[in-house]
Amino acid sequence: MATAHDPPPDLLADLSEEDAALVREAWGVAVSAHEGQVRKDGARVIYHVVGVARTIREFGPPDGELLAAVLLHDVVENTPVPLGEIEERFGARIAGLVDAVTNRPDEDARASALRARDAGEDALLLRLCDRLDGIRRSPGREPDKRRTFLDASRATHLALAEEHFPALAEAMRIALDKAEATLG
Repeated sequence: MATAHDPPPDLLADLSEEDAALVREAWGVAVSAHEGQVRKDGARVIYHVVGVARTIREFGPPDGELLAAVLLHDVVENTPVPLGEIEERFGARIAGLVDAVTNRPDEDARASALRARDAGEDALLLRLCDRLDGIRRSPGREPDKRRTFLDASRATHLALAEEHFPALAEAMRIALDKAEATLG
């Protein structure tokens, strides 16, 4: 039976008990670490995390480790939790995925996306689904920053999606067109 401390049930659908337990543990860390945090679009960070997890599930059944990494993907970047703690608690694969999508202060969006691509298919899928969720939430951003964000998304992320994940590219194209239409 789900409790307030459990992830949304759709994130656990079709997972083995072992994978579901891993996702529940990652959920607990993510909820605790992001408590009170709000994104630039005004939404609570945990809503974005759930949005990315649901987006990942749109494009194929992920394993528990990938879903755990999705739930943890902003923890290192936006909280005091160090990557080493993620690795100690969740293992090298999850920590590697989190690290691959953690933004670096000296990187622009293109460099970050290419680094995720170079880290492997799961890291790229996570980065692109993260971006797609950001595009879908972009109407909450200031218009000038939204334009810059959407332009970078079309130039870099859409191109990577077209090359590696055609169905994701189509969803991204639709979301970009919709978001750009609100700019006027």
